[in-house]
Amino acid sequence: MRHILFCFFLIIFLSISFSGHACSMYKVTKDGKTIVGNNEDWLSPNSQFWFEAGQGGKYGVMYMGQLDNFAQGAINEKGLVFDGFANPELAINNSEGKLDISIGEAVRNIMQTMIKVEEVEEYLATINLSSLTSSQIVFVDKSGSYLIVEGDELIIGDEKEKAFSNFYYSQIETVEDVEIETFQNGIKYMSSSKTEATLEYGAEVMESLSSAKLFGTQYTTVYDLNALTIRVYLFHDYSQFIELDLMQELSHVDRKLMIADLFPEESKGYQHFQKYNAEDHPEGFLEDLVAQAGDISEQELIDMDFNTIINMVGYEWLNERSNVKAAIKVFKYGTTLLPNDPDLYDSLGEAYFEDKNYPLSKKNYEKSLALNPENKNAKAFLARIEIVVEK
Repeated sequence: MRHILFCFFLIIFLSISFSGHACSMYKVTKDGKTIVGNNEDWLSPNSQFWFEAGQGGKYGVMYMGQLDNFAQGAINEKGLVFDGFANPELAINNSEGKLDISIGEAVRNIMQTMIKVEEVEEYLATINLSSLTSSQIVFVDKSGSYLIVEGDELIIGDEKEKAFSNFYYSQIETVEDVEIETFQNGIKYMSSSKTEATLEYGAEVMESLSSAKLFGTQYTTVYDLNALTIRVYLFHDYSQFIELDLMQELSHVDRKLMIADLFPEESKGYQHFQKYNAEDHPEGFLEDLVAQAGDISEQELIDMDFNTIINMVGYEWLNERSNVKAAIKVFKYGTTLLPNDPDLYDSLGEAYFEDKNYPLSKKNYEKSLALNPENKNAKAFLARIEIVVEK
């Protein structure tokens, strides 16, 4: 079955000991200078930057996200930055009479036309934000003011230091209430260190907020909102970084860059990127995870929701990378690990369907349906296969 991989809107709760997923953001303002850091925690290392030069009075913007081209964060040439967080469900009631446009369109308009968080607040107060029932957005401008967008709540603040993660500030009394290990690690570091508005200190804080688990920190960006300088760290490795000059990057023709490709081939992050994207052996990444877990049963894998991880990897190959052969290998490996999982046979059936191998597609959909007679997706595809074969 199709799985949409938006970190912005999806939060995965896995009990497996080597997983965990909590993006984080930090801002510090001191002596007229504002530094912002962001950790993007996720399973896939396939993250990219893309740049849109300012035209027709609009500001140039550097976006970041995965292969689906949905912006998980951005910075514009006026020093306005945002990051998005997947959060627990929180009802949104204040939407009547507001403008119905997608949150992606609204954010793009903000980044192309706005400088201050007060402008952003005024604009978003007119937008139907009901799509944010399980996510939030945080904006910071170069003055150091921030805006937390929770849907019904638009919260502006200007504290010298502030950290954000996958929780709602409106739902807690103190930061001690936040049950996110990486966030608490960051709070401890902030309280015990000498605060500096420098790229170096921003990176130290982001390291304290980072995770090396399965759904760990794939990349870190640290922005100087005044100088428009950006440091980038790959795969929770803070021993090396690359530095970008935003205005120089925006002076080129609009383009995209895979973040891993900016780093040396011998770096830990690039090696991980290569392993994950090995077209000749795409299931190798999953094999390594299983090997790390040791002697593990099918039931233990079920309890870990390991089929979710398999599907995430397989559908990235199928949908974002358009490599059906690799997707088939991933899903086939999944069925060997979890031979009683109807969803994985459904996924394998879809991959074979996309490969126009209708006999094997039918076989796997039938297997999925045998394991789960209520699988409407399998029934629909089996009907489609009959039509295609008859033609």
